[in-house]
Amino acid sequence: MVMVRTNITLPQKLLEQIDAVAGPRHRSSYVASIIEKQVRRDLQKKVFEETFGAMIGKPGWMNPDEALAFARELRASWDRPE
Repeated sequence: MVMVRTNITLPQKLLEQIDAVAGPRHRSSYVASIIEKQVRRDLQKKVFEETFGAMIGKPGWMNPDEALAFARELRASWDRPE
């Protein structure tokens, strides 16, 4: 992986907290891993928002009440220890 140097500005207290967790020699990898996780979440959210409702009216689609009834039926069929 190609690494690129960048410059960011953080509040001093936050940087102290990062250093307390990751250590000052591992600051970049710690910050990069957190940013990577957040970017992944933001991209997933974007896809969700762009495709929300795409199945409405399509075969196999269930409205919320039907989905709840299906989930209850499924749970009732599970073998559970007594």
